[in-house]
Amino acid sequence: MALDSPEMGEEKEGSSSMKNLPQKLKDPFPSGKPRVEQHMYLRVGDRVYHEKFKPWGGGIVIETWDSDLPGRACLVRILFQNGKKRVFDNSYDNTCCYYTGIILLTRIEL
Repeated sequence: MALDSPEMGEEKEGSSSMKNLPQKLKDPFPSGKPRVEQHMYLRVGDRVYHEKFKPWGGGIVIETWDSDLPGRACLVRILFQNGKKRVFDNSYDNTCCYYTGIILLTRIEL
């Protein structure tokens, strides 16, 4: 078949290439074990302060993220009044930012 032939772009009936694509798995790493939920302390929008570093001023949680890997980390990014962004562990299962001095002032439901 030549590249400029009229049959080049035609498909035969019933041979749709979209039907043969692999489907996305719901759980890419099926282990048979139920997934363990992380116990998170802070959420986006929470107002906090650090009791050991008062010169930082108050802060607001601007980002949280949670890893899907085993032994996963659960982190939180806080913007303080002094203009610095700092990252802390946010999981009660590990050394949570509560135990390092981050105190929750108000929770704003977004």
